[in-house]
Amino acid sequence: MDGYDNLVQTLDRFELSLGSEHPLASVQALAEASGYSPHHFSRLFSSHTELRLKEYLQARQLTELIFQALSAGISYADLLSRFGFEDYETFYRCCKRRFGKSPSAIREQGLQAAEVQERIHPARKEVSPPLAGEERDLKGFLLCGLSFFLGPETRSFHTIWQQFSKHQHRIAPHPQDKASYQYSAWLDDAADGMSVLCALPVEPNTEQNPLFTLRSIPPCRYVRFIHDQDVTSIPQTYQYIYGTYFAHSETQPLGNWEFQRYPEGEHLIEIYIPLRTQTPLPS
Repeated sequence: MDGYDNLVQTLDRFELSLGSEHPLASVQALAEASGYSPHHFSRLFSSHTELRLKEYLQARQLTELIFQALSAGISYADLLSRFGFEDYETFYRCCKRRFGKSPSAIREQGLQAAEVQERIHPARKEVSPPLAGEERDLKGFLLCGLSFFLGPETRSFHTIWQQFSKHQHRIAPHPQDKASYQYSAWLDDAADGMSVLCALPVEPNTEQNPLFTLRSIPPCRYVRFIHDQDVTSIPQTYQYIYGTYFAHSETQPLGNWEFQRYPEGEHLIEIYIPLRTQTPLPS
């Protein structure tokens, strides 16, 4: 089963769970059902729908709960847990944010067609001209740099790299690897932001300035992509990675992290995404 089949099957399971005693009510729950991490499953979903997964799930939950409450004359409170809402206050806030009106106003007025979130059926994308994706095993290594937390609204990494460039001369770098790295790790709920480490590779047991954060990268199998266009077009590369490469592959990405490598003196970005593997890799 490739990534696209996994996506469709998982969305089917979500729909079947609505109104049940155990709804798949969150990005985390849906990702666990798919076998992907929340971050990677969210990207797979967005690549095929151009929607944000968290917002779509909540819109479907609201739509189906309200429809059932109005058609059967059932109180909202009796349905909350079956559609993934912990309490009435949470449901109330979601209604106000999504529809701009309270649950009681919705009961009186119903929902307009434009307010209803219909179930989506993602279409399998045609295979684009291939972007080289090369699987390779890497030994573990150590990064040292400045750590930042970025919210979901962040669109540019320019500012944090400017800050890092002011201080990177204080790092005792690895004598062989002269590249710079950007390590990114997402929260369990991928929509809530991510931690980013702008860093240089260093040798273990080398004393470093306490200003910096150390991050150990484990031995792992990765798929590596080369982005050799302007950095502003990197979203299109990621669109290909998740919308085409992983959608047509039975290989699944591992975890909520990845890193980018910037070789010294070269105008390209190496993107490394860890892969699930059944074979333990040597450290």
